[in-house]
Amino acid sequence: MGELTLRLRAAGDRPAIQGGFMAAAMIVAGGFDYLVNIVAGRQLAPTEFFVFVTVTALLQVMVQVTNVIRNVVAYYTAAATAGEEATARVGSVLGRSWRWAWRWGVAAAALLAALSPLLARFLHIPTPWPLWAASLALLLLFLRPVTDGALQGTQHFFGLGAVQMLQSVLRLAFAVGLLWLGTQAAGAVVALPLASSVALVLALALLRPYFRAPRPVGPPSAISWRYSAYTLLGLLAFAVMANADAIVVRRFFGDVAAEAYAPVVTLGKMNLFIPLGIGLVLFPKATQRRAARRDPRPVLLLALAATLLPGLLLTALYALWPGRIVVLVFGPAYADPGRLLALVGLATTLYAGVNIWLNYALSLERRAYVLALVFIVAGQLAAMILFHARLENIAWAMLAAGLLANVAGAARLLGPVTPPAPISP
Repeated sequence: MGELTLRLRAAGDRPAIQGGFMAAAMIVAGGFDYLVNIVAGRQLAPTEFFVFVTVTALLQVMVQVTNVIRNVVAYYTAAATAGEEATARVGSVLGRSWRWAWRWGVAAAALLAALSPLLARFLHIPTPWPLWAASLALLLLFLRPVTDGALQGTQHFFGLGAVQMLQSVLRLAFAVGLLWLGTQAAGAVVALPLASSVALVLALALLRPYFRAPRPVGPPSAISWRYSAYTLLGLLAFAVMANADAIVVRRFFGDVAAEAYAPVVTLGKMNLFIPLGIGLVLFPKATQRRAARRDPRPVLLLALAATLLPGLLLTALYALWPGRIVVLVFGPAYADPGRLLALVGLATTLYAGVNIWLNYALSLERRAYVLALVFIVAGQLAAMILFHARLENIAWAMLAAGLLANVAGAARLLGPVTPPAPISP
């Protein structure tokens, strides 16, 4: 496995290959994850399907929150690769992060499991079983970011892409099998932690040389908790921005409206597939270019173009044939959403751009954009809660927040980039 790791690393040294592979891997992974939603939409009753959509939205918020672990591990792993004893220093970062993730992951999963009955009543979910399944997923959401961050920080993008694709393929397989057994929404949810566990085994095998490396002499380097806090704040704000609509609709709307919104929110999320992969590549590349005193803005502009154009094309299709697309994908049980589908599609396209701006800001430690994003998302939530009389009002609040966040990114992040202060190895 060690020889395979070295070969994959050597094959992926060129940025164009890395970026292309990660974008393709995330499209493949996102495609299989999307098939899980389609299978669930066709196999489950509309009410049960929106339970699955609601719990999935909660998990997406948790994914973004725990992605702070991935970003911090990637940041310090990338720093550890510079200079002598790189393997030992990366192993030190990885070992400390792994132990931390196990300790807090178990605590977080236990807390969510204990709160699941109350949360189920708050969200009008008939049974806490889907949320208990999400509790198991939460443990994996602490462990997987450690290995993903280490693969990202060492720029082992072929390994990272393989892990992502394996998880998505297995998630679909588990979901199909569990739904066939009649496990309802809980089975569709628990497919995620089952698949993630197998993908984690592959990631650990790829990182085995670092786990086995002798620890460097001297005290370990300190992790900047200020950087970690801003990373957490930014990722949490983006998670709420991208997933609040499903939770708000579940809370404030009746079953008929909520069921009609389920295919809309599912189709809208398609516009986030590509930017997730591009953001993973952009983060270390922008950091490297800044450290080398090179302008990282060309990488940013290329990432924005590759992110926004596919989303705008897909949104155009949503505007032309909303009813046909919903029936084609989910079957005749769902009504024509009209222009609501295009509005949500355009909003998620703008969110895709926000994801790129946020990764760029975090890679350069531009905290002002993170704070701006927090205020924008707070306004979005307030608008959704105060003006939730119609589903289209939710979509307009999403659009306004996405537009403001992109404008803030252009205003705060397109200026000249100053070289960083030296990072202690």
